Amino acid sequence: MITLFNGILGFLAITYVVDGRLFEASILIVVCIVVDGVDGMIARYMGTAHEMGAYLDLFSDSISFCFAPALLVYTMYYDKSLGRAWVSPANAAATAVPVILVFFGVLRLSRFADRESSSHYYNGLPVPVLALVMVLLTTLLGTNGTLNKSIVFTTTFLLSLLLYTGFKYPKFRRWELLVTGGFVLLISVIGILFTKSSYASGTILLFVALLSCISYIIIGPLVVGYIWKETWKR
Repeated sequence: MITLFNGILGFLAITYVVDGRLFEASILIVVCIVVDGVDGMIARYMGTAHEMGAYLDLFSDSISFCFAPALLVYTMYYDKSLGRAWVSPANAAATAVPVILVFFGVLRLSRFADRESSSHYYNGLPVPVLALVMVLLTTLLGTNGTLNKSIVFTTTFLLSLLLYTGFKYPKFRRWELLVTGGFVLLISVIGILFTKSSYASGTILLFVALLSCISYIIIGPLVVGYIWKETWKR
């Protein structure tokens, strides 16, 4: 039920994007990440983990971390005044990049839906991390300027490719990672809320959260490789 709740929140985030309420949509996507982490913890604690949960997680994550962030990026950067995507390179990118995100995101989720539950690492970049980076970037940069668009499009494209690679990322199950991940999500929500009243304070928090995500993306595979190396020595 918690897993399904994640999918419902993801759908609500999509409705907010459609209504042009991107602030609320961004908050909901971050909340989806929290719920996605909680459902697995509770299932393991109560001993109710089962195969059906993996597939429910696949469908819910596809909504919350693939379709919702992709639509957020599309809505923010598709400019109708420039013409259709067939004639406007900017709108073509605003359409193609979210499609790539959905393509690799769903492909990754379906590929590992039944194989990662007992593993201590993720195969490829976790989709929620990509979703969080998209929320942080779009909130920080907004819609102004060609450079901002280029940064968002390039980052989304490169991270989407990382979803389906052989790079291994540590799971958020050790207490150090749990505390760090929870802190990053907390300051992300606070930072988004602060952008409504005090943009300077919110920007600092969002920037710290973004740097934390980037550190995980770069250092994560190195950490897993080091653990494997130490285990092999023993």
